[in-house]
Amino acid sequence: MAASNAVYVSAALNIALALVFLGLLSSKTSLSTSAKLGAPIAISRGAPCVVPGGVTRSRPAALIPRSHNQKSISSLTRVSAQPHVAASVPFAPPPVSATTQAFHAKFKFPLPMIFASFVTRLLTEQHFVRYHRRYDYNPVFALGVCSVFDQVFESLGEEKKTELFEAFIQALGEEPADYRKDQASMEEWAKSKSASDIIPKADGDNVEQVLAEIAASSDTFLYSKFFSIGLFRLLELTGAKDPKALEGLVSSLSLRMDPVIRDLNYYKSSLSALIQAQELKRESEARAKKKRAETMAKKTEAIKKMAGKQM
Repeated sequence: MAASNAVYVSAALNIALALVFLGLLSSKTSLSTSAKLGAPIAISRGAPCVVPGGVTRSRPAALIPRSHNQKSISSLTRVSAQPHVAASVPFAPPPVSATTQAFHAKFKFPLPMIFASFVTRLLTEQHFVRYHRRYDYNPVFALGVCSVFDQVFESLGEEKKTELFEAFIQALGEEPADYRKDQASMEEWAKSKSASDIIPKADGDNVEQVLAEIAASSDTFLYSKFFSIGLFRLLELTGAKDPKALEGLVSSLSLRMDPVIRDLNYYKSSLSALIQAQELKRESEARAKKKRAETMAKKTEAIKKMAGKQM
């Protein structure tokens, strides 16, 4: 009798467990079907964020409690937001090699080694400035570029220097005439000013307004070596001698002084090295010319002596 009762109890427990299992399975199936049929689900999309490649994705949503009338195993559910692709203009700058090829296609004259290496370095550096997302042409920068070419390549002669400058600017997809026009305007403007007059002023003349725009956008302004040289050239044209004039101008533009000083020192040392190299080259050429003349004179004298003996 006891064994029979134990069998009945075991059977009853098995039936109860089976009913519980079927109940849970029915609950899961109902929840899944509800989701497929478009039952309301609490979704919270975060603010969009930009990821590499120019794609804007929504930030992952936070843990959002479901409503009390919604069925869920847990009271919190993590919901993943769908990615959103933002419409944007593709940014595809050319490689350095394309800029270099464009330059050599326009300027085919051989340059002395001291100039060739300098031009290659300038072109490479300027390529990355020119095709930076934040690049924005301005006349101070143009003044710096023109000043470098006029000073560094003066010994090449006006014709070849002009061809070199035009090939350099055109290789970067810009117009040499714009640079020269702004250079002339900036030089004329600066010659009529004192160092204290060169300040950003939103309601001032064209140059002062340009400086004001740079000062207002100092956080996003793309600084470059040529810009610092342009600033220095502006002060130079006013006749300023006090180093504090440059510091005051840089400060008024809300820019850092350290990179300006570093780049100006680099430019001055490079210019000095190039000048010394040119002087050494001229001296070497003069010595070689003198030696050739002496050799030719000795040959001429030997020929004369031989001719005298024959007579």
